[in-house]
Parts: sequence; C-alpha cells; structure tokens
Amino acid sequence: MPITRTAMIDDDGSGTTGTILNNAWKQELYNQIDAVGEPVPAAFTPGDGSGAALTFSTVQCSFTKTGKRVDVWLRLTYPATASGAPAIIAGLPFINGGQIAGLYQTFGIPTQFHLPPSVSQVYLLNPTNQASHTNATLSGAQLIFQGSYLTT
Repeated sequence: MPITRTAMIDDDGSGTTGTILNNAWKQELYNQIDAVGEPVPAAFTPGDGSGAALTFSTVQCSFTKTGKRVDVWLRLTYPATASGAPAIIAGLPFINGGQIAGLYQTFGIPTQFHLPPSVSQVYLLNPTNQASHTNATLSGAQLIFQGSYLTT
C-alpha cells in the first residue's frame, strides 16, 4: 500500500526542498518502506502438550509475525477422551519472549488461555477458579481463540 507523502522537506530554512535531504534519497527511502508491505498469514499445526497423545480435528490455525509481535488465530476440536491430564495446546510458531500473555476466546467452553514466558504452548484454564481444564473437560469441544504475544 503506497504511503501518502509530503513533497517538501525544508531542512535548511530556505522555504524550498533542502540541500541535505534531496528528492532521490527520499524516494529511495519511500520505496524501501513500500517494499515491506503487509504481513502475510502463515499456517501452523498445533499439537497436544498434555502428554495424552491427542489428535485435534477441524484444525485451522494461522499466525502473522510483525517484528517481535506474533498474532495467532486457532480453531480446533478436541477428540473424545477421558484423559484427566491438564489441557495444553503446544506448537505455537514462536516461543513467548518473556511477557505473560493471554489469548482471547471467541467460541467454545469458557476458557482462559495462558501463555507463560519462554514457552510455545498454551495452558487452558477454567476462568472461574483458574484451575487447569482437563482433556476430559474439553472432550469433543470446539475452541476458537486468538491473541498476540511478543517473541524474542
């Protein structure tokens, strides 16, 4: 997307385009900015981080990375399971760079998504008591969530 530009930079106080910053230099800079473009979404495949060897279905996941910021969007369905292990979704595209991050649910069983520093997995918590959801609690549930975090 082209950037709207101001044609004149008065860098020497003369009321005209200055002698220090010339049009050729400005045009080169603007061309470099335009070449960066918009971030392009890429797909990734989440996995079961609970150790129960679960396989998610209806998986649609994407991310974009802009500098250190990673935006993720996930849609997946938990398999039918009786596993009492804490529910963890592993395989985020980048490790969280040190800030506690949260993802936001848009559909599914009420869940708080916790992404602690230095990991690439999301812990699924019950929002009323902050206890871990178990895989069995999410058995057959479809979840859609999104959010952002910073990587290193």
